[in-house]
Amino acid sequence: MTPVTPATGPTAPPRTASPVAVVRRYLDEIYHEGLVDVVREICADPVVRHDPGSIRTLTHREQMDRIRADLPQWNPWFEAAVLAGDDTHAVLVWNATGRTAERTLSGIEVFRVVDGRITDVWNTPYSTEHWT
Repeated sequence: MTPVTPATGPTAPPRTASPVAVVRRYLDEIYHEGLVDVVREICADPVVRHDPGSIRTLTHREQMDRIRADLPQWNPWFEAAVLAGDDTHAVLVWNATGRTAERTLSGIEVFRVVDGRITDVWNTPYSTEHWT
């Protein structure tokens, strides 16, 4: 009989994706592919958004409504100039270019990811020029 080890057996703790992998999925599946319902899988309910001078919480429905309102306006394509992280956080320095409208934005966001879900996002004010 082969022994079952905690790392491989049926009692092994569930493995969760790294914060960097979760943020990559957030960009690729939700924004690039338009699969907005993925918010339910990879975001907390609610998620806490931290902006300079304010904090707001968004339920899954509010997160999906916000994204659905934004996507058709310009269908952004996000390029990660920097995407790095540790066991809890991912930092994203991004450039976004509109695929259906002339629009350019850039920004920096820090994501806290707990058990494979984005729980918090810190945002800088966006710029209308790309990082160089």
